[in-house]
Amino acid sequence: MSDSSDWGVPGTGPEIYERVFVPAMLGPWAKRGLTIADPQPGEQVLDVACGTGALTRLLAKAVGSGGHVVGLDLNPDMLAVARRLPVNQVDWRDGSADALPFEDESFDAVCCAFGLMFFPDQPAALREMRRVLKGGGGLMVMVWGSIVKCPGQLAMQQSWTRHFEADYSSLFAIQHSLGDESAVRSLVQDAGFRLVSVGAEMGEANFAAAEDLPRGYGAMAGIPTDVSTRAAAINDVTAALASYVSPQGLVYPIQAILAGARK
Repeated sequence: MSDSSDWGVPGTGPEIYERVFVPAMLGPWAKRGLTIADPQPGEQVLDVACGTGALTRLLAKAVGSGGHVVGLDLNPDMLAVARRLPVNQVDWRDGSADALPFEDESFDAVCCAFGLMFFPDQPAALREMRRVLKGGGGLMVMVWGSIVKCPGQLAMQQSWTRHFEADYSSLFAIQHSLGDESAVRSLVQDAGFRLVSVGAEMGEANFAAAEDLPRGYGAMAGIPTDVSTRAAAINDVTAALASYVSPQGLVYPIQAILAGARK
């Protein structure tokens, strides 16, 4: 396990993800995704690449005691954090998106929030999501938008390109690799879905202080570095985002692509 304390943010990567990035970035989008998924009381819902469960927990509340939600992720450490958080009607499962461990037509709705861009075989994953959906069931997918519409992530990418190995800065290219509505629409349509609706929306990322963004990312990635390089990387980001800092903290715009469809 990487020692993330050098960045001033204690905990494992998944713990930092839940404690820092869910409230600052992912939580508000989970609420938007819920409106697209529109789960009904009593339904069976699958959350693919659920992470620590930001969306999964909302889905569980929506389906109520008569429904059931499965949160699936390939990372057992993410699931370990999810299992420690209070929630009912959720079955946390290890599994890969391109080979879902479920029978055909098992779910009324399938969701995937900010995971699709990381899948090595995106078409296969979407075909699997369609396979496990009941006839007429709904799909909800969210991915990050263009990095030029996400100044915090752009500043992070530029800083990491200057200071760290390419493997680290490439994470941002992957994170925003589906930041185009037409690319997302084509993927969903080619997987056989109908009534496909795709749109770009703007939201906000909110951190208590500008340093929380680079420190959080550095700690979550477990980047080993010396004190001076780490300080330079943090300073680069905070300087680039100075115009987004106010007494309320660091608040900057961030874009996501949201898609809904039916089987």
